[in-house]
Amino acid sequence: KKHEELRKFDDELRHYSDLKISLDLDDGVKVNYGKFGNLLAEKKAVTGKK
Repeated sequence: KKHEELRKFDDELRHYSDLKISLDLDDGVKVNYGKFGNLLAEKKAVTGKK
């Protein structure tokens, strides 16, 4: 089960890496975390949005 979780995370990480998302520190944590979906943390917990 953990192997499957890691593979799924790796696929998602590769997807976001390929997007080459730019970050702007002036936008703040909520905006920048939101750009990465659920990759870094539960998006709703950080941004307040789904």
